[in-house]
Amino acid sequence: MESNAQKIDSLLVNSRDITDILRELFNKKDTTQLNNKKVAYSFLPVPVDGTANTGLIVSFMTSFYLGEDHEKTRMSQITFAPSFTFNKQYMFPIQSYIYTNENKYSFIGDYRFLIYPQPTFGLGNHNTTEEQSILDYKQWRFYQFVTRKVWRSFRLGGGVLLDNYQNISEEKEIEGQTDYESYMNGNYDDVNSFGLALQILSDTRESIINPSQGHYLEIDYRVNTNGGINKKGWQSLYVDARKYHSLSDERHKVIAYRAFYWATFAGSPHYLDLPSIGWDRQGRTGRGFTRNRFRSNSLLYFEGEYRTDISRNGFLGAVFFSNVSSVSELNKYWFSKWNPAVGTGLRLKWNKRNKTNVALDFGISKNDWSLRLGLSENF
Repeated sequence: MESNAQKIDSLLVNSRDITDILRELFNKKDTTQLNNKKVAYSFLPVPVDGTANTGLIVSFMTSFYLGEDHEKTRMSQITFAPSFTFNKQYMFPIQSYIYTNENKYSFIGDYRFLIYPQPTFGLGNHNTTEEQSILDYKQWRFYQFVTRKVWRSFRLGGGVLLDNYQNISEEKEIEGQTDYESYMNGNYDDVNSFGLALQILSDTRESIINPSQGHYLEIDYRVNTNGGINKKGWQSLYVDARKYHSLSDERHKVIAYRAFYWATFAGSPHYLDLPSIGWDRQGRTGRGFTRNRFRSNSLLYFEGEYRTDISRNGFLGAVFFSNVSSVSELNKYWFSKWNPAVGTGLRLKWNKRNKTNVALDFGISKNDWSLRLGLSENF
């Protein structure tokens, strides 16, 4: 039976990426081949457009193996993507997925510093198409999860989660109270939000960057000791489920699905800790919507996507996607109003060894739209 590594190598024979063109034009390359070495990296300075946000992102992604046998050890990935927009948003995020030899331990990290003025549109069903305010703040984040393999693909572990919010201020766009003022009782103080989490993880994807088969399931139960309204604690549940089906052994044709649920309970979190579209840990939910467009104490999200090659050598590809999401009425946990979006995107093969694509996605919904560009698939 042909192994996964042999299948990947066979697909690489006639494939072509941007680094092939760079080698031909400049006799240079930005990758160390994964079949002979452990490390590959991709570097891309690109413009960023997303509704009113325009700026620049510099994305650096490195992938590597910590085990000699690539059949028994999953690929690890570290991404650093600093960016800024002309709306004075500055973002310095680092995200990591690291697997030790034979996948005995995994380390998922999310570290970031943000200066992030963002529009607010109301909470729960009290949501408007017009901005209520521009909420400005600085944020430091340190999230670190560690899991151990317990049975087949299933892993069990825990995490430490810290968010620090500073210099919170609000510029109103409406008369009267905004939903932030009402929910926070007019409190704009700095806050530390600290919690411990139990994590259940199952991951059978053959690639983190651009999976074509397998599944991913993450369940996080978080207990926060402070950071909520009046500095009181709260709890949350975070569930991320993804499934991938490859439709061809010779071409990249994939159907992918995602279901995402995020809820807070047993207390009142800070406004900035409430579930919100576009604020999952990877920031990938809600194509077709402005980030932070919907926010409440619980969020439910579904997305489906078809990925396919356009050119026979895999250099050019396309995706077609749709999603639907809902946030509950504030302090309730049922969903009555749904917000759909559809879209399409182009793919340029940036690095065929670690399956990195330049991904440009355009999504549209009622009264909103988004344009996103990056170096990996949306999920």
